[in-house]
Amino acid sequence: MSTAISQHVGIFRCPICQAAMRNVPATSLVCNNHHCFDLSKHGYVHLATRAYKTKYDKQLFAARRAIMEQGFFDPLYDVLSEVILHRTDAEESQMYVLDAGCGEGYHLTQVRQRVMQTSKVPFVGVGVDLAKEGVMLAAKSDPEVVWCVGDLTNAPFVDRQFSCILNLLSPSNSDEFHRLLADDGRMIKVIPEANYLRELREALYQETPKTQYKNTRTIEHFKTSFLLIGKERVQYQFRLEEERLVSLLQMTPLAWGATPEQLERVSDLAGVDMTIDLLVLIGRK
Repeated sequence: MSTAISQHVGIFRCPICQAAMRNVPATSLVCNNHHCFDLSKHGYVHLATRAYKTKYDKQLFAARRAIMEQGFFDPLYDVLSEVILHRTDAEESQMYVLDAGCGEGYHLTQVRQRVMQTSKVPFVGVGVDLAKEGVMLAAKSDPEVVWCVGDLTNAPFVDRQFSCILNLLSPSNSDEFHRLLADDGRMIKVIPEANYLRELREALYQETPKTQYKNTRTIEHFKTSFLLIGKERVQYQFRLEEERLVSLLQMTPLAWGATPEQLERVSDLAGVDMTIDLLVLIGRK
């Protein structure tokens, strides 16, 4: 069994009946009503109650990790770690931080490393995603974090478990996040701003409405679900060498379904400084 999972089994609840769960050493997690969930040899637990098909495959997650290892989101990680450190109480025995929609796990690993360099409060990272290929890559890359395949509409965790919930450029479930967040916890959501990947959108879609992006509706939904206590815009440039451009096209939904003509226009972006423009929303219950 993953050491991280065995150490923190108390955070889980059964996704079928919501009962508490316990270890069956080296094989599975079992709830008090005998629902059993096998542990992967790769170090994660599969807690989704049925099979799901997603567009996110092994190739996409490998491309995401490749470009992120080049520093694509590093300035964002610096901001997120500061937000978490700002709310950390030195008296806490440990803080549980959930990455809801963790993918291949790179975001959570990087934020955790930054926080741990400064804070003496143990940081227990927990990542959940429906895409098994992403969670598998995450578990192989960072065995110190608790990784699981799970459904955010029926999250396999006990109530009020998390000091912080991260939700980075992925769908959310506000009702479940409310249930999972500690009473004094922080909800941290990252969404695109108007100029995010502007050069790519303009190359792909030229003079069409798709070159424009507005996040007004997402912000309003966040404000109806949580008390907005802070926000920070993160803007910088990231140079797209040819190899990085290939990775970006594989990872971003903006390019999914693009025609050969559109992709030909995008090839001219090699060597261009791409605009990264993100908004960090910070809320509490």
